[in-house]
Amino acid sequence: MSRKPRKLYLDVANRLVKDIKEGRYVTGSLLPTEHELSASFGVSRQTVRSALAYLQERGYISRKKAVGSRVKSANPNVLYRQTYNSIEELVRVATEAEIRINLSINQKVLDKSTARKLEAPLGSRWICFSGVRVPRRHGKQPTSWFNVYIKRDYEEIIAAAEAYPDELIFTLLEREFGVDIVEIRQTISVASLSEEAAEALEAEPNSAGLSIVRHFKDINGEIVEISETIYPSDRISISSRISRASPGY
Repeated sequence: MSRKPRKLYLDVANRLVKDIKEGRYVTGSLLPTEHELSASFGVSRQTVRSALAYLQERGYISRKKAVGSRVKSANPNVLYRQTYNSIEELVRVATEAEIRINLSINQKVLDKSTARKLEAPLGSRWICFSGVRVPRRHGKQPTSWFNVYIKRDYEEIIAAAEAYPDELIFTLLEREFGVDIVEIRQTISVASLSEEAAEALEAEPNSAGLSIVRHFKDINGEIVEISETIYPSDRISISSRISRASPGY
């Protein structure tokens, strides 16, 4: 498969981020004008505007008419923070974002590498679809790429997912099919963004990311859903609370 060309404004934006992080442009200073940046990078002013809009959306700069683009932070805050300690709190997180399914739905037989990554049976068959999650409070920028694998018995859940994009898939399984999800096993690991995911997230291909794989088990201990969510490393933080057990327990 041929690789799609990177958008030119992303190259400009990434070079500016590098300059900001390395201290060429310090916090509080003004970036060169659009005209100067256009000449420096050999690109159109529209390309520069798109690059600056990209940096503004990610918190690196602020922009003001008649003033210019001012460096706001070399390490802007992450765009999405998850804090939960129970299944109920995980459901709450879902209200902060909506899913956008953007790939065709297909049946997938897990090969060796995918089965190992998902910790699922080799050769097992699933309904699979992919897309992005977009937080409501941060505008239009996607925070994560997801792959969802659903037990073939529940293929009709896809229509419900498209109709209710602000709900988690497992809550739809419970409501539409009467499935009781009693356990969610979560594994967090380092990942790199595929070209497909990077393009959807407007990020650098093969850059560092965080992968969260969740297994959703019903009352019989059977896995009915597996989700894999991948975040660029600068768009996510996860918090949990750990308490010491009382003496004697």
